[in-house]
Amino acid sequence: MKRRTPMALVVALALALTACSGSPEPSSPLSSEDAAALKTLGQVAGPTSNVDPAEITGTECWLPSDHLVVDETVSATTWRVLCRTHYVDSTGDRYQDATCVGDFDAQPMLDHCYRWAYYTGTPRFEDAPAVAAG
Repeated sequence: MKRRTPMALVVALALALTACSGSPEPSSPLSSEDAAALKTLGQVAGPTSNVDPAEITGTECWLPSDHLVVDETVSATTWRVLCRTHYVDSTGDRYQDATCVGDFDAQPMLDHCYRWAYYTGTPRFEDAPAVAAG
């Protein structure tokens, strides 16, 4: 018996693989809020998760406006994103992930991120589209 893969399954798999590869830049222009948040994230994410600022080569984060916190106990402008700080140390290219919670209306928007897990490995976001921060 010959089995055929339904075309819908093939298309869905192709779309999933494309989404996983992620683009380092958003498909539309950044809002002024996102641009300000990403600039702040670029300055805060690595150093507050114990990455030596002198070793940082770049930071990328999920887009804050796409990750608003839906909870009546916090401001409607509060967001939570995952950031990945890329750095080079004596062992080579590394990255450190951090969870960052900020608020578009707060001054400063955020002042600290939290080390999410201890990672070493490839300097690429494999799990979600990210936007260059900083």
